[in-house]
Amino acid sequence: MRFLLVLLFCMQLLPLSGQEIKTYKVNPGQKVYDAIPPAERYAYPDFESGLVNFRNGRLGGGRMNYNAILAEMEFISDKGDTLGLDDRETIRTIVISSDTFFVDKRYLQKVAREGKLVLARSRVIMMSNHRRVGAMGQESDASVDAFTALSSSGSPLKTMVAQEILTFKEHITYYLGDAFGSFRQINKKNLSAMFGSHKKELEKYMDEQHPNFVKEEDMRKMLSFLAGLD
Repeated sequence: MRFLLVLLFCMQLLPLSGQEIKTYKVNPGQKVYDAIPPAERYAYPDFESGLVNFRNGRLGGGRMNYNAILAEMEFISDKGDTLGLDDRETIRTIVISSDTFFVDKRYLQKVAREGKLVLARSRVIMMSNHRRVGAMGQESDASVDAFTALSSSGSPLKTMVAQEILTFKEHITYYLGDAFGSFRQINKKNLSAMFGSHKKELEKYMDEQHPNFVKEEDMRKMLSFLAGLD
């Protein structure tokens, strides 16, 4: 199954119109990774100068860019190759241009800070479904059990060709960071755990505001509310 997911990743992605969530369709026979629009794949139009802050206090740097399909921070090596950063657990933050990426099992781009709290987001393009095409051109569903982020652990991703019809979706998830640099996904359960001493205020806010946990404007408002609690 893992090999299938890796194989399916290397394909050209074509946007499906009329949907709020960005969705991409990959047809059989399309060569993949090279044809994925860079504007959709990367956080920046070009690789930018980045500063890496390691947890042991060391600093590093180079030309870097975040790849949403691989969910990886990539850099340009001295030989001109595009590579993914290793040893993610040793990195605290990466600063590119005016943006800060926190490294907490995933790359979280800072959205805003108020007091000791930080609002950050994760953006990943994941495969959500794949469909087989039969001998008579009939399509049949072959749903994936869960959304799957594709890994760049194998360089063949850049040369493989799709064998089935694939659907990818963009997923943006918001996280809240505390004074200790620990991040949790923003949802009712995690907020209750983080702000248990303010249960009544939190419940009142939820009942009155009905925040959308995937809408940046709502998450910014929630950040201001939560910062006021502390």
